[in-house]
Amino acid sequence: MIALIMQESLIYYHRAYRKITGSGWIFFLEFILTTIPLSIIILLIYPAITAQMSLLTYKFLLPYYSPDSIFLVEKTFILGNVSIVTVPGSYPSVMTCLLNFIVCLAMVFLLPKTKIGRNFAIIAVFWAIINLTSVIFFSVIPFEFPYTVEDYSELYVKSEVSMWFFIPFILGIAFLPLPSSFIPKIGIIIFTAAYSVVFGTLRYIVFLFIVSKYSVLYMAILFFSFGPLIDFVYIVGIYSYYTYSLAKKLKGDDSIWKWLY
Repeated sequence: MIALIMQESLIYYHRAYRKITGSGWIFFLEFILTTIPLSIIILLIYPAITAQMSLLTYKFLLPYYSPDSIFLVEKTFILGNVSIVTVPGSYPSVMTCLLNFIVCLAMVFLLPKTKIGRNFAIIAVFWAIINLTSVIFFSVIPFEFPYTVEDYSELYVKSEVSMWFFIPFILGIAFLPLPSSFIPKIGIIIFTAAYSVVFGTLRYIVFLFIVSKYSVLYMAILFFSFGPLIDFVYIVGIYSYYTYSLAKKLKGDDSIWKWLY
């Protein structure tokens, strides 16, 4: 009877979580052998990548501008130059500011009250606040705006290069501890960097077209809402899909997983 009472009084930890087995030293060695060479390669080839990126952007935008208003320019950055495209910008009209003000203000007040798509509503309110800030600035002191399209273009390209440089470090820390072959993990890191180059080039074309043909009013919302910072979305997406597939494949392998306690 006493033994039964003592047994019932014992409450064991809830064993709902397991962790991956593996050597920290092997992870450290793989991290050094992976991230450092890839980052060095990116540092050596980014001038050539940005040259091709800007040349493609230049060729795509050239039909929409006079030949004497669109140029390829080089800017210094880290170990070499980056190539950028510079085009003329346009300031927003009074009507443009008024329409943007009305739309953004309506989004800020109405979207939080919606019961459908709350996650998207939160993001949209964030976008609206950014654009509303730009509208107020251009409505009050438009000619105090300190940035040109060339400055914006330079910031974008340098931000993209910085993202390419850190992708091996970010994904190296995320992927290398996972219990899978070394070569596929390297392939995914390289694929992500290549995807960033392609996606970054297409986005560069769209951004320059918008801020030059429509208005520099949209510089802030394009950069902070859809710019290089949003690259973490597809990085996390690629990581999530890979870990999901790997966990599903190895879920019954006791040599890989063990209980946390």
